[in-house]
Amino acid sequence: MADAPNRILIVDDAPDIRVGLAALLESEGWETRTAENVKQGIVAFGEFSPDVVLLDVALPDGSGIDLLDQIKRYSEHTPVIMMSGAGTFDTVVEAMKLGAETFLAKPFEFAMLQASLGQAMKIVRQRSEIEVLRRQASRGEGERLYGVSPAIVKLNETIVSIASASVPVLIEGESGTGKGLVARLIHLRSPRARGPFVDLNCAGLSRELLESELFGHEKGSFTGATAAKPGLFEVAASGTVFLDEIGEMDPTIQARLLKAIEDKRFRRVGGVRDLRSDFRLIAATNRNLADEIKAGRFRSDLYYRLNVVRLTLPPLRERTEDIPVLASMILDNVAKDIGRNRPPKLSERALAKLASYGWPGNVRELRNVLERAVLIAGGNEIRADDIHLGEVQIRTEDADRPLAEWEVQPLDEVEARYVKRAVDAVGGNIRKAARLLKVSPSTVYAKLGGAQK
Repeated sequence: MADAPNRILIVDDAPDIRVGLAALLESEGWETRTAENVKQGIVAFGEFSPDVVLLDVALPDGSGIDLLDQIKRYSEHTPVIMMSGAGTFDTVVEAMKLGAETFLAKPFEFAMLQASLGQAMKIVRQRSEIEVLRRQASRGEGERLYGVSPAIVKLNETIVSIASASVPVLIEGESGTGKGLVARLIHLRSPRARGPFVDLNCAGLSRELLESELFGHEKGSFTGATAAKPGLFEVAASGTVFLDEIGEMDPTIQARLLKAIEDKRFRRVGGVRDLRSDFRLIAATNRNLADEIKAGRFRSDLYYRLNVVRLTLPPLRERTEDIPVLASMILDNVAKDIGRNRPPKLSERALAKLASYGWPGNVRELRNVLERAVLIAGGNEIRADDIHLGEVQIRTEDADRPLAEWEVQPLDEVEARYVKRAVDAVGGNIRKAARLLKVSPSTVYAKLGGAQK
């Protein structure tokens, strides 16, 4: 079945303009309806439910600005393109404040209108996709990656197709691209969804600690082992084990891991009895494992066993069309976290600024930038000036790399400086900062005292 044509309502008191624009737009495949004044316009809007409204400022029974206000109260997401032959600066500003998408000065070239309509319909599609995702989430159907780019659409399809199998999955991608989220989605889509999902970041763990975490240990197997402890493979029976940054794993543990995957059998550290566990393994890395194999740091046999299904997550800079969807979801979550009834909106310039940035920290960095922007903006709209890029300190793969000895600082000093920055970000509001930091106001006061020493 062919898609229904896009609908546009044209409100203008000049018959030649109404008829002419309707004819041109119908030749472009639009379904049109016209009105000549405010009263007809509001009736037509309710009956016709247009995708876009083309609205003149000067109307015989009132101002198009008044009709714009009524339309936005009725349906705030419907794009409205204003037009006028004598629009003053104040009129343009007022129209934009009320939510007009753009303002065309008469006479204008049809190509200009086409460009404005193209942008408006892009906004309509994005808002429609966002609303579908919101409805899915409210019904518990949100087990998917958020985005509309071909890469994300394909990834969602692949997740559905591989979820029911129990084969290992290897997820590759830069830090912050959402590898952990993909692992959890595979688990939630699988027959193992009712089983446990356990995860472990292999980076920074010693060989002994990693071995104990994965396989467990028996009482007395090493100094400090005062009681037996089950490992993640035992805990994850009938569920999923997710090992993040598997490229950091010690080679001796890699050999034990390979046997556990193949046989579903293993022994606790210090144990003599084989244990069985039906788990599915999902691994992730931001390294090139082929290069790690050449360097002798990763076993080729383990790589081939993991590489039954391989998913590659694209960096955010390669799927900028997903930024509006991701930003909307992030802003919704931030608004809920700080107790706001409605999330702030991104201005067009703010959205363009986000889309033009390279995002070395990917979705994780986008989340941090938007959280800060909400605190800075304070109101119902986030402007371009509220977006500070490249200034969030804990945001990229640098946060996961091992520290050099000279970089290690006293924890209380680091906490005190971070709390001070948080308080500064909310204009000195201690209670608001405490709510965002999820601590008491007295804790914030105490940390501020440390920052001032």
